[in-house]
Amino acid sequence: MRHGQTDWNVEHRSQGWNDIPLNDVGIEQAKSSAIKLKDIAIETIYSSDLKRAKKTADIISATLDLPIHYTKRLREMNFGKAEGIKKTDLPAKFPHIYMAFNDLLNPERYDVRYPSGESIGEVQQRFMKLITKLYEDGRKNVLIISHGMLIRIFCEICLKKTIRLENASVLKVVFDEKSKKFKSPKIII
Repeated sequence: MRHGQTDWNVEHRSQGWNDIPLNDVGIEQAKSSAIKLKDIAIETIYSSDLKRAKKTADIISATLDLPIHYTKRLREMNFGKAEGIKKTDLPAKFPHIYMAFNDLLNPERYDVRYPSGESIGEVQQRFMKLITKLYEDGRKNVLIISHGMLIRIFCEICLKKTIRLENASVLKVVFDEKSKKFKSPKIII
């Protein structure tokens, strides 16, 4: 699940590790999603420790009466010096990085980073460490609340699809024990 809306989402700014809270719309989105999740079998919630994801998780948890585990591994990508900048201004401020970062056919894009930020490969590694731990712990029906770019990276690498979730949307995926791969992605909210 992607967290609810923030003012920076509305302004199309790169948030990264900036700890921007949900706005009023984001709070309402989280409440609406919580109600829609009532009939889904969820045993626990894992959430990014940033305010926007934590608040979303708190709302879902209170509605569904589920435990929450907060972790830095689910944080948004650290965009470094690109954080706070409007996304339309990124190509002018960081032309080579922006182009390489968004070229889906460029294998080197996994190592590209904005100054003082993280690479796609680093985000993938920290996220997959959490997924591996959940698998080893026998967790089955987990709601993960995170951020747009982390979810996009997961989809591109693990599902071989480009999926961009709207705020407070939920993507359901299944882990196939036999193939050890994620499959059947479906946006359910």
